[in-house]
Parts: sequence; C-alpha cells; structure tokens
Amino acid sequence: MDRIDVPDDYEDRLAAARAALARVPAGPLRDSAERDLGAAPPREAVSAAAEAAGRAAALAAQLMSAGFDGTDAGRVVWLRLDYTGRLGSLALSPTVDRMSGKAVAKAVESAWAAAEAARAEHVMRAERVGADLLARCAPDPRSAELREWIARSPERFTSTLGEDDLCEAETALGGRLTAFRFLVPNATVDVEYEQLGAEVSAAIGLAQRRAAERLSAVFASG
Repeated sequence: MDRIDVPDDYEDRLAAARAALARVPAGPLRDSAERDLGAAPPREAVSAAAEAAGRAAALAAQLMSAGFDGTDAGRVVWLRLDYTGRLGSLALSPTVDRMSGKAVAKAVESAWAAAEAARAEHVMRAERVGADLLARCAPDPRSAELREWIARSPERFTSTLGEDDLCEAETALGGRLTAFRFLVPNATVDVEYEQLGAEVSAAIGLAQRRAAERLSAVFASG
C-alpha cells in the first residue's frame, strides 16, 4: 500500500488533497469531495477555531477542577462542593457539643448555601471570560429546557434508611441540599464531632446519589 504523506501546512494539505482528487475517477464520490474542498475555510478561520477550542478546553478544565468552599457565620461547619454541586468534604467544629442539633443543622444549611453561592459566582465569571466562545455556539433549546425543568422539579430525595438514622438530608433533583435535620436528641452532645461530621457527609451523599439515580433514569427513558 502506498504511503500518504500529510503536509503540516494547512494550504499544503489542501493542495495535496486537490492533487489526489484529480486522480479520482469522475463520479459522485469525486463530486462530493470537490464540494467539500470548495467549502474548506481559509487558514485564518481554521487558526481562530483552533485557538477558540484551546481556550474552551482550558476554561472547561479550570471549571471542572474547581472546588467551592462554604461555612456558616459561626464557623461551625466547613464544606466543599465540586463543580457539579456534589459534596466533596465536610467537617464540623469541636464546639458542636455546646450546640443544639437544630442549630448545627441550620449551620449545615448555611454553609451549603455559601458554597453554592461561590459556585454560582465562579460559573458567572467563567461565562463572562468565555462570552465570545459562547457566542460561537449554536443555541440548544433542549438543554435550556432540561436545566429549567430540573430547577423547577418538586421532587425531593432523602437519605433515610431506617429508624436508626442519626440525621437526614434532603436534596432537590439537581442535588442541591434543601433541608437537613438530626433525628436523634442530643446527637451533637453524645456523638464525637468527627464521627458526627462523617454521619452528616454520608447522609448528604446518599440523598445526592438517590437524586442522581432518578435523574439518570429520566435521561434513559427520554
């Protein structure tokens, strides 16, 4: 089989393609190839597209690698969300043993809201930086409708497994924490704070997984 050398230079590639096309017998295949070559964009357009693709890839990588931290006003809870809004880590202050379960639960919700706000701000900054890249994209009404549907969905998912649960998390279909509460009296006093933090993380993680499973099922059926 003859070896085909592909030139590095864009115009040289087009010239080589035209030379090769000249050896193709007349017919539909040659006609189609001629139309494609005739529609080939100029070097400037190709270079601009490559530059935009590189910027878009870098922006996407920056967004996907980011973590978003949140804490409450009293610095009782620290947590981090990933770029999708999934819980990455959560820690409680040793001082939770001086607080009621209701107060700590409220702190969890407040810390979550702060992390979500940081995530939203990061996305908005990325959209501003990449405004020209977004302008190149064709509108996708289906994606916009899907995001709106997820945001408006009344479905809620809890972490409840049984009567022995220490706490319960509730999330929306998109994984956003909508409520958190302790189910056991004096949990903040009777449970060591690191173990309590692990229980809170596990509850939120379970509720988010259930929401994700439901969302996957919706996509699969659609």
